[in-house]
Amino acid sequence: MEIKENILKHIESLKKIALALSAEKDLNEFFKLVLAEAMRFTKADAGTVYALSDDETKLDFKIVCTISKNIQLGIADVKKWPSVTLFHKDNSKNLNNFVTYVFHSGKAMNIADVYEQELFDNAGTKNYDKVNNYRSQSMLAIPLKNHEDKVLGVLQLINAMGNNKITTFNQEHVITVSSLASQAAIALTNRKLISELENLLDQFIKAIAVTIDKKSKYTGGHISRVAEITRDLAEEIQKDKGTFSEIDFSEDELKELQYASWMHDLGKITTPSHIMDKSSRLENIIDCIKFVEMRYLFIKDILLNELNYKDLESEKQEIVKLLRKLDSDWKFIKKINKEENQIKAQDISRIEDIYSFIYTISNKEYRLLNSEEKEHLQIPIGTLSPEQSEIMKEHVLVTHNILSKLNFPAKYKNVPFYAATHHENLNGSGYPFHLKAEKLPLKSRIIAISDIFESLTAQDRPYKTGKTLSITLTILANKVKNKEIDSRLMDLILDTGYYLKYAKKFLSPQQIDGININEIKKIYKTNGNNL
Repeated sequence: MEIKENILKHIESLKKIALALSAEKDLNEFFKLVLAEAMRFTKADAGTVYALSDDETKLDFKIVCTISKNIQLGIADVKKWPSVTLFHKDNSKNLNNFVTYVFHSGKAMNIADVYEQELFDNAGTKNYDKVNNYRSQSMLAIPLKNHEDKVLGVLQLINAMGNNKITTFNQEHVITVSSLASQAAIALTNRKLISELENLLDQFIKAIAVTIDKKSKYTGGHISRVAEITRDLAEEIQKDKGTFSEIDFSEDELKELQYASWMHDLGKITTPSHIMDKSSRLENIIDCIKFVEMRYLFIKDILLNELNYKDLESEKQEIVKLLRKLDSDWKFIKKINKEENQIKAQDISRIEDIYSFIYTISNKEYRLLNSEEKEHLQIPIGTLSPEQSEIMKEHVLVTHNILSKLNFPAKYKNVPFYAATHHENLNGSGYPFHLKAEKLPLKSRIIAISDIFESLTAQDRPYKTGKTLSITLTILANKVKNKEIDSRLMDLILDTGYYLKYAKKFLSPQQIDGININEIKKIYKTNGNNL
């Protein structure tokens, strides 16, 4: 009858553990259940679950319990329960206590009295007993092995009890606890595999992001800075007690957002470098300003030669005028070529005049500019032509297409969408999908404002210098006013002082100027903007 009862208990324990294995996400809670069942079945007074440390040099206490000392079943406090070293300073195996001996042997061990054995040094056990007024006697330890027979931890039981006295662990105990230990080993293996895969995914994503950043000689830290702003804003949202008080991102959601921020410029892997790095209007695969300079020098040289051969003063004066015009036009072209701000209408007109002007010398005609150079110099703002801008914009679609082909875990399924929508505007004027506010979730909006904030302040762009804080926040405020970015996130950046925290870390002292938050907010608050 007793044997039948024990078998039923054994089956019930395994059933309970099996159910927990599929349902329990907290590994420590699962270990608590395993240890509780092992102690219940063997009537052990004490028990411990150890797990191999990440660096594989120690066994960390995970769960401890000693009934007679009123140490309740719970997660071990690392201060009270320091890790057990597996190796000596000379890298030899530490075989000086029970649990390390079992770990290195890889075999279950059952000892009737730890004080009466000679397999390992029991000084540590005796010292523990002395300090805690305890007497360790019978011990059972089972190694927790994975499918490759590697030991990942140890389940240890101390002092089996029978008739209110310490007894030995019997063979039935060994078999049952080994069954329970195998379940714990499966859980530990699964958790380790999942953790390793998560780490691999994390490292791979960051490695790809760094590779993309390295593709450009200018934007070396853009992606990592956008990822940092994204993470910081998400953390501020978590702490917020006002507008975002109902937002509580789970750990998986935060991870999903981080992956998307690291991958937001993945598509730039296909963007031509001469477009990504275009630092002036005339720069292309070859910097065309050099061709203009060659023409300038060539025409100037011809004019100077002509000047030397002219006898009439009127003819000389005419050539001098042409030389002055040539020098003036060349100086103007160099200035416009590097102009960061929007060029004026009169500048566009002057470029047209320079292109149209023909230098006629000795019955030969020369132009300072060709038609393509004229068009590029007349780019209103920035350095990219309309055609180049379209090529640049393609990176978000490429990002979406690449990421959509990857089978992300269900908890990260939105990474492609969040990453590809950082250039969308709430009013539908963005790209690539022209989505409006109702189709743009908060996570997309966070990456969008992070990308803009970093781009405006960045000091490493080839086509512009980093803007000051006041100018940056004014531009952002106007984007809120125009219903391009989220006013709540703008408020968060201003109210928490995050703009200054970021500035102190990444901006030059010259960029950190005085900010009047009320004046900045007036730009968009008067517009009734609550997107």
